[in-house]
Amino acid sequence: MNHEFYFYNCSKEYIENIDTSLYSQITDIITKLNKRETQSDINNDFFWLLVPNGWNFDTLSGVSEAPPSDLKINTSSSSLQLKEKNNRVFCKTTSTIEADWHSDFAKTFNGKLIQLEVQFGKVESMCKDFCGFKIAHYENRLSLGIEIVMSEPAKYFSHRKSAISGMAYFDIAKNTISAIGLNCPIWLIGIKE
Repeated sequence: MNHEFYFYNCSKEYIENIDTSLYSQITDIITKLNKRETQSDINNDFFWLLVPNGWNFDTLSGVSEAPPSDLKINTSSSSLQLKEKNNRVFCKTTSTIEADWHSDFAKTFNGKLIQLEVQFGKVESMCKDFCGFKIAHYENRLSLGIEIVMSEPAKYFSHRKSAISGMAYFDIAKNTISAIGLNCPIWLIGIKE
């Protein structure tokens, strides 16, 4: 898939300073995504493109037992085997307040925590993601939040117009980040055909 970026309180150089492979790892994953019919199918692809590469995850909900064959992923692990290696604590957005929030995915690079959200839900859910990034950054745990949204959901899911009402998308995410004035580094990624 194609993509567009917005760097908020960060830059490509900042991301590569965390780890020289982080920027290319994420852009390569997005490039490998195939057109899918539903949001849950895209989430499944993200799971299979991230987790075998050392990313931790929040939940297995909606994840297939094996990767879709068209992703051409070379792994012999099932989703249940990957669950045994999962360290969900990295996905926790706070360690000081009693909120049970978790990012979709997380990984440490050189001791620096990166949390990643794949958001095909409502704008309100996207705002909760941003809040989670801010809290984790405030607690000095998060080095970078990555938010992935659709660039043009009405175009991508033109066959499912009722399923995208109120869905978060790139322009609204970009405008929201600027309007609410977060102090944490966020790499916003919009995916499109």
